[in-house]
Order: sequence, then C-alpha cells, then structure tokens
Amino acid sequence: MSREANNPYDEGMGSSERISDRIDDIRDRAAGLGSKIKDKASQFGSTVSNQADRQRENAAKGLDRAASSLHDGVGSAAKVGHGLADGMESTASYLRSHNFGEMGNDVVDLCRKHPVQALVSAAVVGFVMGRLIRR
Repeated sequence: MSREANNPYDEGMGSSERISDRIDDIRDRAAGLGSKIKDKASQFGSTVSNQADRQRENAAKGLDRAASSLHDGVGSAAKVGHGLADGMESTASYLRSHNFGEMGNDVVDLCRKHPVQALVSAAVVGFVMGRLIRR
C-alpha cells in the first residue's frame, strides 16, 4: 500500500515527528478554542452584570416613585404613609449606593449579628415561597 502524497505529515518525516507535529497542531487548536471560550464567558458575565445593575436602578426608581406618592397623602394614613415612604427612600438610596457584592456581604453580616432572626426569617420566606409555588 502506498501513502497519500498530499498529507504534509507523511512526507519525509519519521513517525515520531509526525506525531509530535500533530500534537502541536492539536495543542494550538485547543489554545485557540480556550481563548474563544474565555472571551465569550467574559462577554456573558459583563452582559449579566450590566443587566443586574439596570434592574437594581429600576427598583430604586420604583421605590422613589412609590415613596413620593405616599408622601402626598393626607390625614392619619399620611403619617403611616410618610413612615413607609421614608423607608422606601432609604431602600432606594441603599440600592443605588451598593452593588450586589456589597449587598451580599451586608446580608452575611446581618445574619452573623442576628442568627435566630435570620433563621426564622428564612423559614418564613421558605414557607411562603412553598405555598406560592404549590398554587
């Protein structure tokens, strides 16, 4: 049997050289593919981060609007509304001034300072979420 003349790995090379060249070729392709994957993952992470920041800003704006409408109330309900509005404004300000990493650290610190309340809150949230999902 004769070898194919157009195979560059077979012409004038020993079998160990052909294998070595093949391995180098595969290594180069793998490195290129790894670089492409890394770039795509970076782009995806950046996109997700930007979307999360926009949603955080939208939540803050919504809280500000709700707080403004509560401040506009009159009478005894207005006192309750003002307290609620102040809390919403405070929350909106917090959302604007902290990123998700800082918020996560704040939650961890709060749970460390008040572990019983954190466990009870988690149980209540879990119960409510379970009831909502079941319906």
